[in-house]
Amino acid sequence: MLLLLLILAAFLLAIIKYKNIKNIEHKNIKLYWLILLGFAIQIAIFNEKFAQSKLNYLTPTLYILSLIVLLIFLLANFKEYYGIKVTTVGFILNIIVILANKGYMPQSIKQLALSGQMEKIKLLTKYGHFYNATVMTNKTRLNLLGDRILLSMFGKFKTVYSIGDIIIMIGMAIFVFELFAPDKSVEEIFSSTQKQQ
Repeated sequence: MLLLLLILAAFLLAIIKYKNIKNIEHKNIKLYWLILLGFAIQIAIFNEKFAQSKLNYLTPTLYILSLIVLLIFLLANFKEYYGIKVTTVGFILNIIVILANKGYMPQSIKQLALSGQMEKIKLLTKYGHFYNATVMTNKTRLNLLGDRILLSMFGKFKTVYSIGDIIIMIGMAIFVFELFAPDKSVEEIFSSTQKQQ
């Protein structure tokens, strides 16, 4: 939800700054259909019906597959957009910790409790994992990169994030801004803005 809010904020700022959306027509986004495929896989596996099916053991494998699909999209557009470069850094950090934990992202129970996600805590403690998450313990690996950061300043949207998640959100906001910007790099846009000030 927070990611969507940041993207919406970037969209509104871009509209205010450039006063049109025509610039997006000239942007080249390669393999954009991979975004739909990657998230379609996640939608298919992260639901109660699939979780209770005989195929639920495939969840970690299919989740990793969806991440690979999305990573291919990021790498295909890596050179074109500064926001994609930032997003890729965060994405790779998440993939590293997920692979290290056999397809699951470790989540801090303490931080989940502070965010009020008691139902999720019950499921995690009962089954050891829930959808793409697993309980963060001293046995899970690379906990520093897991979901252990609580962003409480966002009220009812507060939840627990990883370092990678935060970098991804920043990168995606920059990317959205780039889509509506003239055909020049973010560095050039920011430097020209500073000169005007």
